Amino acid sequence: MPGLSAQPAADAVRRRRRSRADVNQRIHDAARRLFAELGYHGATTREIARVADVSETLLFRYYGNKAVLFDEVVLQPFNRLLQDFLAQRPTSTDPRADQHFIFTAVYGLIEENRALFTALLSAHGPRSETSSMPQFEGLVSFFRAGTAEQLQKYAERGESPSFDVGLGLRLAFGMLAASVLLRDWLFPEGAPSNDQIVSLLEGMVGRALDPGPETVLSD
Repeated sequence: MPGLSAQPAADAVRRRRRSRADVNQRIHDAARRLFAELGYHGATTREIARVADVSETLLFRYYGNKAVLFDEVVLQPFNRLLQDFLAQRPTSTDPRADQHFIFTAVYGLIEENRALFTALLSAHGPRSETSSMPQFEGLVSFFRAGTAEQLQKYAERGESPSFDVGLGLRLAFGMLAASVLLRDWLFPEGAPSNDQIVSLLEGMVGRALDPGPETVLSD
């Protein structure tokens, strides 16, 4: 029947008229959305292509595999986000002011890019297809820079930390991230203000990680 073949032909013409930039944008938008909603392993290339209204063959032609697509639409933007943060973060002669800025800025960074962080969290778990795992260079650089700064504080006081500073900072970052990404679970009765959350976390982490007598926690 003529009517059955006319629609696919029309779709093919419409797709051929799209520019590469338009196709890329469609794939990027669809991939970000599905990675955030379904997770890295749950979002299939077939479904991403369907939502983007492109063929799966074209998606593979542009990106090769899902890991490459995830790297371009989620991981690279995330790494750039953290690198920009590290490059632009101001320093002052007031360590407390610097610390408050860091906590407030990191909290805002996660909150403003919640979908991106949610997609990143989806990168681990049972695999649904053979692919390489994403690499988190930006996050590793972020942790290394923070660890170096914290160790410098101890060095300036002539002290040595009694714990793994790098591990402590990663756990502190995890608490900040959880307070944003798991907000509905953590505060089902209604979340406190952002300022309250940041101030409390800042005090807890500062007490636990900073050098000096005030950091000794009671049993």
